[in-house]
Amino acid sequence: MKRFSILSIFIFVSIAVFAQVREDTTVFVGPVVARPDQAAFFKENFDMETRAAGYALADSAGEADYSLRLDVGPNLVLYDDGIEEQAPPDEPQFVLRVTLVRNEDDYEMVAFSYPFTEVEEMYEFNLYLLYQAMANVPLTRLGDIEVVEETDRWRNKWLYIRGSFEYVISNHLLKPNPNPPHPDLRYRIYDPNNINDSLPLNHVFGTGVGATIGAELQFLDWMSAEAHFVFRFGDPVYFGAFIPGIGLQLKYLLKPSTYFMLEPYIMAAAQMDTLSDNEHFPRYAVGGGMQLGVKGGEMGAFFVDANFLYSIGDVVTSNPRAEYNWYPLEIHYNRIAISIGIGYKIGFFDRRQY
Repeated sequence: MKRFSILSIFIFVSIAVFAQVREDTTVFVGPVVARPDQAAFFKENFDMETRAAGYALADSAGEADYSLRLDVGPNLVLYDDGIEEQAPPDEPQFVLRVTLVRNEDDYEMVAFSYPFTEVEEMYEFNLYLLYQAMANVPLTRLGDIEVVEETDRWRNKWLYIRGSFEYVISNHLLKPNPNPPHPDLRYRIYDPNNINDSLPLNHVFGTGVGATIGAELQFLDWMSAEAHFVFRFGDPVYFGAFIPGIGLQLKYLLKPSTYFMLEPYIMAAAQMDTLSDNEHFPRYAVGGGMQLGVKGGEMGAFFVDANFLYSIGDVVTSNPRAEYNWYPLEIHYNRIAISIGIGYKIGFFDRRQY
């Protein structure tokens, strides 16, 4: 029973390892060289076990990838004095010899023997012997299955065209009033004729949406430059404002895997002021960010982009009580915008990798 359990484990492992090569492998079990009763038993049994193991059974060696050659002979014992005799009665009396042959060049891949006395005792070992022989079939044999090699052409292009949508979080940090008549009025609007009549001002936070289209040139394996147009809609200070602009990014490329890459970058932007004469949006901004690209086919990548921009200059808006001549006439903010976007970029012209 212990021997049977060990053999069962060997068979199970063999099945798992060689399952990938069985279906497209044809095997011919040749005529068995043995006594008629032994020959009939082993031929029938190995045919059955070959089918059960999932191999295609061929009718001739010419139709098969491999042949199993079986022959049975007496179990002979070679003694130290050079005499060779039949094994004693208390030992196996016969030996089954199994040979695996590759038919394309008649190459003998493996040969081994297994002793027995009665053919019935071989029922539990024949499948094990079959897998022991077929274990020598190369694992690289996959028939007509095409193995597709993963490439990283998608991240090694000279030119990329990108498009993305962004969610923008704008932070407007209130600046103190210049030269207020009283320190308590630094963050308030007030009536200059009655400074006790005033209203508080606060920082302003809000969200908007946007879109970006652009082109990226990968001029080095580890660096690229991007120019793009940005369109921003909505602002917590200028409600409903449309703020277009252009941007430049210099990216450092990290390519740790075939399937993704990281692109930290620094950036600068110029934004158009589309507001009224008594309002002002700072024209220039600087910042940085990170882009994570994931393989999206051989041509390009899906990406997630996160960045921040600090506006150079103040965001200026009118005092909401300017019609009552309240001071100050303008309210100033420092602006920091955080943008989170998703998009796709498609590449053109493969570049040589170094």
